Parts: sequence; structure tokens; C-alpha cells
Amino acid sequence: MKQITLTVDGKEVKGREGDTVLDVCQANGFDVPTLCHFKGLTSVGACRMCVVDIEGERRINPACTYPARDGLVVQTKTETLERYRRLMLELMFTERNHLCMFCEQSGDCELQKMAYRYQMDNVRYPYTFPSQPLDPSTDAIAVDHNRCILCGRCVRACAQIEANHTLDFSKRGWKTMVAADLGQLLGESSCTLCGACMQVCPTGAVFSKLSIYKGRTAECQKTDTVCPICGVGCELRVFSKDNNVILIQAPEPAQPRGALCKEGRFGLLRNGHLRVASPLIRDRHGRQSESTLDEALEAAAEKLKAAGRGSTAGVVSSRLPGETLSLFDNFVRDVLGSDCIDTCDGRSFRVIAQGIKQFHGKRKGLDIECGAEEILQADCILLVGADPLKTHPVIGALIRRALDERKAKLVVVNVERDVFPLWSTLWLKPRAGSEGAVLSGLSKSIIDNGLVKTKKTPAELIQSQRRYWTEEPVHSTGVDPEKIDAAARMYAEAENAVIIYGEGLLERNDSNLVTLLLNLADLTGNQAGSHLRVLSLKPHCNSRGAWDLGIADKEIPRGKVNGLYLLLGEEQGSERLQSWLRGMDFLIVQASYQSPVTSMADIVLPSPTWAEREPGEFISMDGRIYESRPVVSPADGVLQDREILVRLSKKLGHRLTPR
Repeated sequence: MKQITLTVDGKEVKGREGDTVLDVCQANGFDVPTLCHFKGLTSVGACRMCVVDIEGERRINPACTYPARDGLVVQTKTETLERYRRLMLELMFTERNHLCMFCEQSGDCELQKMAYRYQMDNVRYPYTFPSQPLDPSTDAIAVDHNRCILCGRCVRACAQIEANHTLDFSKRGWKTMVAADLGQLLGESSCTLCGACMQVCPTGAVFSKLSIYKGRTAECQKTDTVCPICGVGCELRVFSKDNNVILIQAPEPAQPRGALCKEGRFGLLRNGHLRVASPLIRDRHGRQSESTLDEALEAAAEKLKAAGRGSTAGVVSSRLPGETLSLFDNFVRDVLGSDCIDTCDGRSFRVIAQGIKQFHGKRKGLDIECGAEEILQADCILLVGADPLKTHPVIGALIRRALDERKAKLVVVNVERDVFPLWSTLWLKPRAGSEGAVLSGLSKSIIDNGLVKTKKTPAELIQSQRRYWTEEPVHSTGVDPEKIDAAARMYAEAENAVIIYGEGLLERNDSNLVTLLLNLADLTGNQAGSHLRVLSLKPHCNSRGAWDLGIADKEIPRGKVNGLYLLLGEEQGSERLQSWLRGMDFLIVQASYQSPVTSMADIVLPSPTWAEREPGEFISMDGRIYESRPVVSPADGVLQDREILVRLSKKLGHRLTPR
């Protein structure tokens, strides 16, 4: 990008073509006050605090919207500018009820800090004191319109970060206020509770009900870590005080992967599950009773010895860090002498892995998939058997952004419902179990209509895909063949089409469906470098890391094992897992919270939570590597998962060490 030269406050500085005057000033260390500006969001010049004097202009201009150009001479601090800024600040205070003494945000408020900066000990204009409503209708966010300065940050964050467009301005003049949808309460609106509006708000107008009055951010310890829920791999900035987590924010909310969802921002603050506070042992009467950790480990060792080497399986949650997963793998294989090991989501991996292995391109491994950022560049998205708004909300936000910013077309293939009812271009609703026929129909339509973009000859293509084409005719799926042709054309004619698939497809336990999707991408030459523009939504935050270790390569044979060691961590355990556990002779569970699974266990060992867990490596669903860090100290008597495995191994006569 071309470099430009400006003179700011008598000093020659450099900038880049396309920057605003504010960008250049901030990059070169000039302190220009702002309230409505937020890094990564579009600038609107609403607050007028960043006004500067530009040589040749008849009036002062907001630096955040004025394009920088070569040769500009700019003054950021003059007596006139400072008077104007003080005037605007006073007017902001008179328009609403900014009573700092009672405001939850006092001490963390940008408006308040600006008042201190300009020593605003009095206001020369009459206060209007309009009565504005308080909206506490959601379970996580409250909106106090009395504290709003109409800067528009929340409106732009809702549109540009979450791409949901719930918030906008309503009414006019002094009655103007931020409204949700058509004037509904926030809790009755289309709000996703992502919390982006709350984080960008410069005052106390939008605040967290879960963090209110628990402490100022300056009083808290700040820790950057990774979200422990789904496979997206969102980075978290966690604020803690007195060994309690009080606030979670996104380090850079306006960046492509900077958004958070409701669960990542608020769900981690209010886990309602009861902790496993101490070890439990089931007695001969079938009752679980508390014990010391040494007693529980001794009882577990006796169970494992009595079962014999090779007769106990291990299942582990893929929400745990890579170091713990690796040590558990060693524990099962070396200490228990068993090759029966799996993750709670291992079946999903085996479907994906087999589908990739069958793909005619002969490429192997999850590296065939593209990164999540490719969604933002997409001009067509094929969403198959996935509900990202429910399972991976940040991916759902990226999809909405592509539809909003790139005017991308969205084709939904889902047997139950249109998961993007207000956004989708086309919904293909096949009968349950007939997804393969629809995907085959898309491939055939692309070939028959001459929409193939790969260099391979038609004969090679047909030969390579025939194996995965279903014998079921397209009309038996319940989908209009014309809709299939229309969807095929949309996908094939796009320059940057992306396929996203998830749980609904993987539940079919049919790897051919995955292969058909990869073939679709290959037919149209949809690649980003060496990757196909295909992305599978992995279930948990370290599913990719667990699968890369080979833990989920093979399904545990039902009749081969008598007992099970289940390292569950924070997972509750699915109904499918509970059903599978009922046939075990004995069950040892290492878990953070009480659940139906722990109630089935013969021995329960406490496990730390995400915030207490030692540092570890996580791999997102698209292969990015992150490091988690502990936020608070573990509860009394709770050891790290790895330490429990080491102690138990010692009682079994083995020394457990990482490979």
C-alpha cells in the first residue's frame, strides 16, 4: 500500500493510503480523544470529540472520517479544539441521566474518564433529564437508556461483528434512542446475546447482569485463554478477582475471529451444575459415599487389577488440553495394557476420516479442509446437515457476515428445518436418510450442465465419483429436481464457494456423504491453496487435537472390555454414552461436575474446571493452535487431571510419563 506523508502538530509523520487522519495520528502516538470510534468498526463521526484543524479547510473536521492524504497539515491540540471538545462533552451529559455515583460502570467508563480529562466540574447548559426506560429483559444483558450517549457503537457492533442487525436508532431529535428490532424489549427480540454491544459500549448503558458490581477491571487479574466449549477456538480475555471469574471479553472483538457467543461470554460465568467436591466410592449396598483421594485411588487400583490387563477401556473428553489427552492415551495403552481408547465424539471423527480417505484426490487427513476465515470471502455457502447458530454460533455469525457483506448465496440442505430462515437463498429439504441422493444429484447436475471447472476429463470425473453415487433417484428424496439444478448452478458458478457440514450429517454415520461433499468441491475447483473449501464443524474445543493424536481411530468393541475409565472433565455425557455405559461391569469417572454419568460410577474422582486447569495446547477445528492458561486456583482437594493419572499409575506399579 502506498505510503503518504503528513504534518501533525508540526511533526512530519508517515501513513498509508486509505487511512483516516485518526489512523495516522494513533499510529504515530498522537493522543486524539474519541468516544464513538472503536477499532475495527466503521467510523461515523458521531461524538465530534476527535475534531482536528486541517490546513485549507474552512471548519474543523472529525479525524475519524477525514481521509488522510499526502501533504496534509493537521493540528490536534489548539485552544479552539479543546473548547469545542469540552462543549460537546457538556452537551452529552445534559442529554441523559449520567449519575456516576450509582452507575455500575463508574471507574470503567470512557465518558467519565473524558470528563476527568477535561476537568468538567460543572455544566453550563440546562439538563433535560428525559425519563428513559431500563430494559433488564434478558438473562445476561441489561440496557439502561439513561446512560446512552447515542455514539452508535452498539448498533455498528451488532451489524458488523454479529451481523444480526438487531439494534438500530429509533425516533428523532432528543427522543432518539437505540431500539431492538421494531421497538421490542431486548429479551423478546432477535438478539443472540453475543455481548458485542456490551463490550464496545463506552458508558454503562449496556452492561452484564452477571458481572454487575463485582469489581472494576483495573482491580482484576487479566488472563488470555481459549474458550473450552465448541471447536471454533475463540480467544477469551478473562477478568478474575478473589479467585472468582467475574467478566469475560473478546481480546479483539472486531477482528474476523474476534466475536464471542452467548455461551463463551456468559455461559461460563453461570454454570449451574454441582461440583464433584470430593471423591466418591460406591459401597456394597450400592450407595456412593465420600472418601479421601487416597482411598478412592486405592479402590480404583483394586478394580483395575482385578479386571486384568487389556480388559479395561478408556474414554476421554475432547474438551481437555492436548497434554492431558496424550497422558491419558499413555495411561490406557501402557498402564492398563489396552488398545481400546476413544473420545466422547470419536464416531464423528471416524465418519469424517473415512470420508476423506475415500476421496478420489487421495489426500489424507483433516488438513484437506479450509480455515474458518474462508467463510468471510465466500460468495456461495452450501450448509449441509449443520445448525451453526445452535452448535457453533461464531461460525453462524461469519456466515451472516458473508451474506451481508459479500451478498453471498446460501443453500441449506437440512431434513428438519431451514436453519437460516431469514437469510437462506434456497432450502433443500430431503427425506431423512436421502441426503446422499441429493448430494449425488448436485454432482450429476454440475457434470450434465457443463459446470465442471477442474482440469480432469469428464470421463475421469464420472469414473471417480460413480462409486459414491446413490442408486436412489432424486425425485424420491422429496426435493424438486429443479431446485437441485438451481442449487448446483449457484454453487458451481460461484468463485469462492464454501461447504460447511456438521452434526446432522455426521449422525447418519455414513462416510460416503463426506466423500460426496469433497467431490463436489473438487468438481468445481473450489480450493484455497492446497485446501478444499470444505469445513466440518467439530463438536468440542479440542476435538481436532484429540483426533490428531490418534485416540479416536478405532471404535471400542462392545464385548471386548469389562470396565471403563472415563475422563469426562466438564462434559455431562450424552444419552448415547449413558446407554453404552450400562453394560459395564465397573465404571471409574473423573469429572468436574455431578451428572447422570457420575451417578452410575463405582468410583468418582474430582477434576478441575476450565478456569482451574493447568496450561495446555488446544487445536481449533480448522487447525489453529492455541494455549489455555489457568484463571483461578483449583478448589480445595482438587488435583490436576494429569496428577491423578500419575498417582493412580503408581498404585498400579507403573511410572507414567508423557511420550
